[in-house]
Amino acid sequence: MSVSGAVRAATTLALWSAAWQGGASPDDVLQAIDGADHRAGVRAATDEIAVMTGLPGPGSPTAGSAALLPLLRDAGEAQLLLPYPGDLRGLPTSGELTVTALDAGAAVTLTGPSLAVVPVNGHWRVFANSARHPADDLAQAHDRLDDEVARATRSLTALDVARQSDGARERVRQLILADAVSTPPDMPRPASALLATSISLQALLTVADSHDTATVTSYQMAAVDDALRPLAIAIREARRAAVAAGVRGLGRRSTGAPRGLGRSL
Repeated sequence: MSVSGAVRAATTLALWSAAWQGGASPDDVLQAIDGADHRAGVRAATDEIAVMTGLPGPGSPTAGSAALLPLLRDAGEAQLLLPYPGDLRGLPTSGELTVTALDAGAAVTLTGPSLAVVPVNGHWRVFANSARHPADDLAQAHDRLDDEVARATRSLTALDVARQSDGARERVRQLILADAVSTPPDMPRPASALLATSISLQALLTVADSHDTATVTSYQMAAVDDALRPLAIAIREARRAAVAAGVRGLGRRSTGAPRGLGRSL
């Protein structure tokens, strides 16, 4: 599974963990989790975690996605982590969890039982993790994102490489659709809006980062990379802030009759 697919899956898990705690139906929760292309089940990363959680351990067949529900019910506040080389906040400084989360590009920390769930090749792997990395609030994330979008736009315009072909625009559209997240219907509107913005900007960034612009020289390509790197970080932090705000809002809600899925983009 691609890094973008793992990020989508982890985003979905974090939000629906909160919705489950807030009263969402198990069918809706499982439909959303399985819809994130992780139908291969769940397994504990170590024998100790297997004993603690009741999940199958290393070498055992995975349990179905429903095995996540008891774990998520008492999971406390879920934190989305989007690690990359140079930023391991929220993870141990070394070890199997850190390597696995870096490879995936995403993980979800369950702060109640001090566990982390990582999307790995179509299934979920559960680790011990006591580290924490709180996200920015929505206002901070918005301000940072606005600043970096403006800075990147100025840099690309100055380089005269901001043009995109029809093919690039179609690629952006495809990426947005592929990365859309099924959000709980009670997702707070400001959080949902920021998540949608981060998905759209990530699609633009992915296309620009492939140098599908008007770049010609190696100097221009390097300059584009330099201009986009801070924006990539701001987009990651915006997604984390959107999920954190969503988790807080969803965890405080209760539901009556089962409801359908929402959609962020």
